[in-house]
Amino acid sequence: MAKPKDPAKAPKVKKPYHIKKADLHLDEYIEDQNSKNPSLLAQRVVAHLKASFQFKLYLALQFVAVVAGYGQAMLIVGLLWAMIANTGKRKDGELSAYSLFNEDVQAIQGSTDMEALERELRTRAL
Repeated sequence: MAKPKDPAKAPKVKKPYHIKKADLHLDEYIEDQNSKNPSLLAQRVVAHLKASFQFKLYLALQFVAVVAGYGQAMLIVGLLWAMIANTGKRKDGELSAYSLFNEDVQAIQGSTDMEALERELRTRAL
């Protein structure tokens, strides 16, 4: 019978290559994984709202409006303000998704125009 080999004497298997820990970009990976975690996302939202001056101002105005009897109207005004405040500006040369707002009514790449749609429908009919 063969004797079992002593694990202490067995040669270590060498890896075919060596990866440095710095090359793995672990900080970016951990940050990416944390950004997908719903509980951490909720914590970040709460922390941001606690620090937001606009949100605190809205809550104060909402309270005053509720006391005065105009709570629903203030809610609608607050929603409109949130939409306006979170609408960003386009960079120079950036096309709008709505071709009507672009110079020369230029459509963005990948959008369907009526001429292409009509050509496609006519070729399928044959």
